[in-house]
Amino acid sequence: SHSPRVTVPLSHRSSAFLMPAPNRLSDLENCAIGAICGTADTTLLQSTNYWKNAQQQRLPFTMNPAVLYRGYSANVLNNGFCLMTQFYLNGIAKRMLTGGAREATPAEQIGSGFAAGLGSGVVCGPLELIMIQQQRKGGTILSVGGDLARGGPSIVSRGMLALGLREGIYCAGFMGILPAVRKHIRETYAHTPFGQSEDAARLTATFIAGPICAFASHPPDTVKTCMQGDIEQVRFKGYGQSAGVLVAESGIAALWRGMPWRLFRQCCAVFLFDKISAEVAPRLFPHAFR
Repeated sequence: SHSPRVTVPLSHRSSAFLMPAPNRLSDLENCAIGAICGTADTTLLQSTNYWKNAQQQRLPFTMNPAVLYRGYSANVLNNGFCLMTQFYLNGIAKRMLTGGAREATPAEQIGSGFAAGLGSGVVCGPLELIMIQQQRKGGTILSVGGDLARGGPSIVSRGMLALGLREGIYCAGFMGILPAVRKHIRETYAHTPFGQSEDAARLTATFIAGPICAFASHPPDTVKTCMQGDIEQVRFKGYGQSAGVLVAESGIAALWRGMPWRLFRQCCAVFLFDKISAEVAPRLFPHAFR
């Protein structure tokens, strides 16, 4: 059996052992898969994103759909463009490492995933800032985006470095760790319930990779969310100062505030991304899987 390949991106996807030779999806095709993943993730899991952000900023819990889906359009753009960028950059990184002639090793998959996530911060940062400001204050994408743009580069780029670190760790998980674990389970434990099918191995790998990348990437996410929610810098100013305020307020555990919601969302999302990459990509782009 050979590894799932997702051409470009991914290391993290491949269902069945039908994946194409490494990096055979074009850059545009990788972007299309990323856009599908981002839209599906946001549509299905937007409420968990609000609850996580609310807990991090000590906002009240709500079940009101009008509030939960506030900022939905900005988040669709954010997730869609973010994942498009990540799949695109991951494909470039993998081709640079492998020359496009062989499958990337697990270490190369993790490294290219981290680089893709880190680089995507430039794209994701401003869009996520708009979403968080909408969640706190309401308004349309255009009105909120216009107000932020008038604040200048220091406002538009607020929290961007922390976001890039969060995405780098997250992408290393779903583009590198998950596919490597899934492949190992499929090949080594095929006779057990954990590896008897591609979906069983994917689910098992999700519950291994998901908590690892969620735990490691949550502190920068908490700092980023607090900084972007407080663009007036009443409480949260720089990265170190913001982390210090959180720790002084509630101890080191404050950096993992809201993690249960994010862990739930990430486990669902990485399973979904792997499934789409493995089963939707071959149907949309069959030429790359022959």
